[in-house]
Amino acid sequence: MAPRIRVASDVGGTFTDSIAYDEETRRITVSKVSTTPVNRAMGTVEGLGKALGLQGATGADVAYIGHGMTTATNAVIQRNGAKTAFLTNHGFRDLLEIGRQNRPTLFDLTKVKPEPLVPRDLCFTARGRILPTGEVLEPLDEADVQAAGEAMKAAGIEAVAILFLHSYANPAHELRARDLLAGMLPGVAISASIEVNAEFREYERGSTAVLNAYLRPVMDRYLSSLSGMLQDAEEGLGLSAEKPVMVMDAAGGLMSLESARLKPVHTVLSGPAGGVVASAHVAALAGIADIITMDIGGTSTDISLIRAGRPEITRSASLETVPIRLPVIDINAIGAGGGSIAWIDDGGALRAGPMSAEAVPGPVCYRRGGTLPTVTDANLVLGRFSPQSRLGGTMTLDLDGARKSIEDHIAKPLGLDVYEAAAGILRVAHANIVRGIRVVSVERGYDPRDFALVPFGGAGPMHGSPVARDLRMPRVMVPPTPGILCALGQLISDLRHDFVETHIAAHAQMSEAEASARIARLTSRADAHLAHDGVPPVRREMEVRIDMRYQGQSFELPVAIDPAIPGWWGDLPARFHAAHRARFGHADEAAPIEIAGFGVTGIGRIETPVLPELEAGEAAPDAGAIIGERAVYYEPGDTGARGAFHTATVYDRDLLKAGNIIAGPAIVEEVSSTTVLYPGDRMTVDKSGSLIVEVAE
Repeated sequence: MAPRIRVASDVGGTFTDSIAYDEETRRITVSKVSTTPVNRAMGTVEGLGKALGLQGATGADVAYIGHGMTTATNAVIQRNGAKTAFLTNHGFRDLLEIGRQNRPTLFDLTKVKPEPLVPRDLCFTARGRILPTGEVLEPLDEADVQAAGEAMKAAGIEAVAILFLHSYANPAHELRARDLLAGMLPGVAISASIEVNAEFREYERGSTAVLNAYLRPVMDRYLSSLSGMLQDAEEGLGLSAEKPVMVMDAAGGLMSLESARLKPVHTVLSGPAGGVVASAHVAALAGIADIITMDIGGTSTDISLIRAGRPEITRSASLETVPIRLPVIDINAIGAGGGSIAWIDDGGALRAGPMSAEAVPGPVCYRRGGTLPTVTDANLVLGRFSPQSRLGGTMTLDLDGARKSIEDHIAKPLGLDVYEAAAGILRVAHANIVRGIRVVSVERGYDPRDFALVPFGGAGPMHGSPVARDLRMPRVMVPPTPGILCALGQLISDLRHDFVETHIAAHAQMSEAEASARIARLTSRADAHLAHDGVPPVRREMEVRIDMRYQGQSFELPVAIDPAIPGWWGDLPARFHAAHRARFGHADEAAPIEIAGFGVTGIGRIETPVLPELEAGEAAPDAGAIIGERAVYYEPGDTGARGAFHTATVYDRDLLKAGNIIAGPAIVEEVSSTTVLYPGDRMTVDKSGSLIVEVAE
């Protein structure tokens, strides 16, 4: 039989989530195993093997593998990437140190600026200069490059980033320096900025190139290990080398394993991207277009806003103060997760996070040596899940240990009983998440009450109702298999290649023919990459944008266009004015407009898996879906009021049917997550498998 199983995995800070989908039966199986920090590939292979085993399948049945991970992100956060050198123009040695003049904490006298990824003693310069027009003002001094190469060799560097001014207009100097250094430094990963980001703004382009070089050896080791273990017949899955392994990128698309090795910077912040893509897809199946996603994992909560079914994409992001100039899904990540540690600050205030117990030792209730109370421990003490639960299908929980930790570290110091202390931990965590949601909604002109909240991740559905209630959001949608939704995103995401070209010119002085020629060049490059990926022409699509601004502005806005529509060039100013008004609340239609650049995104549409629909049932769930009852402590909505225990009915989500209606207080359990319904909540099971919760005010 031909291979029929599509599998995907998502490696998080605490758990590794895997999913297997049978293209013939449309059956989905999932697994959740502990992440293996020593070698994350081990946890990936274990999780995929379990998901395949639940299908009754083996590696020989696999037709496709998708993969998302936090490897690149963690390397930056923990500063354990490659020893990297930087080569730039003479006189610009301190470019990375100086950066921009932004002062995000202007009045904080105690703020210490993080060290750059490349220390000053590994920053080198070479004479030579290219103008913004692409004209060579001063030839590249190859002797300077060679001298820098000798110093790099003596320093034992593992990677090199190269940035020369205006290489986007003429890459000759960067490419020549790359070739010279490659000959002198065999085995060293070399990244020229033009190969990573061909846009203007030298600091952002240089920072992105440095990050790419910094990550290449790390990602190459990890992806090589993963590929080898997937193919290993004895200790791995026994996959053939021809099976495509696609890696999630930060813009919500997929890239080949080969591309991920060469441009690992595209995988930074990609971990949550799969969940955002899957959320939009599943919400559309339930007839919901405008959503705010809330992905709560072990170490963080990742928040994103989706309008009309499309995630917001930005080209400017940062990770641990390192600027990144690449297309990424606009995600606000905050340090609030199931493993966030509760503590009391010097002023006597209760805090939760950003420190996390992570996978090792993990929360106290995981029985792995953790001693500090976490959000997960608080949920267990309050009855949100049972001590008899097997988290992820295998892990039993230590209620007594969790209760003692909260009592010793939080309750006694604050003069509270253990339940009030646990409820306080959750309220603090919810307040942190609410602030994070306001960043992507209220602060950008959106009213969260106009959106449905989509909580996912292992801890998301447990906190969906109280967070929605704090924001006055009327509806929560819990997607199917919420604990492994990021892995599902890798099954339904399309291939994506982005190409840009900087060209600064007044709109009035540029012709439609010239603009069309530039777009055609970028489109041709995107089409060639999709062809290399094996995407048939019928599944290739192009998205085109022009970056525009008023003359004198420092930053531009992207305006999507369709060159096939007659008159698009003449309509461009009006579209820019409208975009500017929507973003900033005003527009100056008399002001001259400037083109800053062109962009084309080539999309290779995959054959999206058809997710199974639930069997129809009555309003009342079948008796077999009821697991039992337990006492659950619910914190009140009014500040200062005391919480109380309620008897909550516990349901098995796998046995619910479309049309079932459940009133809170109730608990819905499944292998990858737990959904908590508060008193007054009303939940309906949608045929797509999502749980639609009308939140009590």
